[in-house]
Amino acid sequence: MTSILQKLLCLFSSLLFHLIPLLVFSVHVLSSASPPAVQTEVAEADSLLRWKASLDNQSQYFLSSWNTTAGRPCNWFGIQCNEAGSVSNISLTDSGLEGTLQSFSFPSFPNLVKLNLSNNSFHGNIPSHIGNLSKLKILDFSVNEISGSIPQEIGMLNSLTYIDLSDNFLTGTIPASTGNLTALPILYIQRNQLSGSLPQELGMLKFVTEIFFSENSLTGIIPISIELALSHNNLTGPIPTL
Repeated sequence: MTSILQKLLCLFSSLLFHLIPLLVFSVHVLSSASPPAVQTEVAEADSLLRWKASLDNQSQYFLSSWNTTAGRPCNWFGIQCNEAGSVSNISLTDSGLEGTLQSFSFPSFPNLVKLNLSNNSFHGNIPSHIGNLSKLKILDFSVNEISGSIPQEIGMLNSLTYIDLSDNFLTGTIPASTGNLTALPILYIQRNQLSGSLPQELGMLKFVTEIFFSENSLTGIIPISIELALSHNNLTGPIPTL
């Protein structure tokens, strides 16, 4: 009987010897793994800080609340989050910011609904990866110094209800992909340096109520006529009836 107990104790000790390291490893993995929401929050904070570091010194000073000691990005100036703690609104209008959008990691903000950088001194072009903002509803880059063409990828932002790119230095043509924004009611791109014909795809914007194209160098036939502001262009042809 004693011999059997001794064998059982030896077997139990051997099992513990092998199981304890496995249990310790499992606890370490579980404790080091972050829930998806926490991972998203960390990624968003890192992306905001990287973009802040690319701006000029005065802009970085203005965004002094953007730091890890201030807590979550939801507590930073101009940032709002959804219930899950993910950034949903970046509104930095009229903040005296100067820099570019090249270091802004658009793919890092999967839940962004509003992006308003109006009335600042941003320059350079609009990066093509803006097309990653699949939930974006409001896009306002007006009254800046943004140049280059409007990227085709803007047509991937199917949730947009408001676009304002007015009062910049945008060149080139209006991308045909804009016609993919079938739910878009408002489009402002006046006072730029756009040229070429209005894409016929704009006729697909069935819910549009206001489009302002004035003070560009646009030519060609007007494809739609829903509250259009088209002065100071070289457009031809009749305004179609509704």
